[in-house]
Amino acid sequence: MKDYKIHFILTLFLLTSLLMGCIHAPAPYRPNNWEKAPVDMKSVADPPGQPLLQVIIVYERWWSCHTALRLVYPGQPVLFWDPAGGYGVDLPEVVRSKDVKRSKDLILINPPDLETYLEYVWQFSGVEVEVFEWDMKPEDVAELCGVLLTGTDKNHPAGRFATTTWEFFCAVAVSDFLNRFAGKTLTVPKSFFLPEHLARVLYTQSPRRVLAFRRGEQIVYVPPRTPPVRPIYPPSPIDPATISPERQ
Repeated sequence: MKDYKIHFILTLFLLTSLLMGCIHAPAPYRPNNWEKAPVDMKSVADPPGQPLLQVIIVYERWWSCHTALRLVYPGQPVLFWDPAGGYGVDLPEVVRSKDVKRSKDLILINPPDLETYLEYVWQFSGVEVEVFEWDMKPEDVAELCGVLLTGTDKNHPAGRFATTTWEFFCAVAVSDFLNRFAGKTLTVPKSFFLPEHLARVLYTQSPRRVLAFRRGEQIVYVPPRTPPVRPIYPPSPIDPATISPERQ
């Protein structure tokens, strides 16, 4: 009975959120002035030797529906955090064949690359997937991996943290993690319930690129290149002694 009440309250909250105006097309906060170009799947593979932070936002036709996080640490297995998600739980053929091991919402064995995760999303009703990507220093990505793998207790400067997440609270979990632990790379000021509201903030945090996927279509977006500002110096005062007689 208690579980039923919790699910009823969460469902009521979600319906209220929808009625308050979160029905929209996918990626409603994508800037119009970013440069974009089509890419193939080979171009979105992890660059060799480069630590990465990737935040994944999944959209249905009229709203955002999921948030996940991926950490690439060269020399170590990729760490994929799927808070309250279904990868490794729901088993379409693309996942069943991978022998996935999931624990506390972390994919610990055979974590998906982007192409595999997209195949999983398309098996359901996903319409668009955004992937925000930042280059990281090895020591910074190692620190984030440690937090996800072992959690923190109340004595940690950022407080207690664990990866296991309640249903419907994926964006809250990821934004809270970024807010508390990823400050060396980006600034997320608070937790967000709706994934697209997290995406709106991430666009302001200078990602290296944002990958946008639809079935059969891949586009990369990069922030506009601001031309370097050329300094303007005031004219130097003229010393009369340097003026030739012909010019006097």
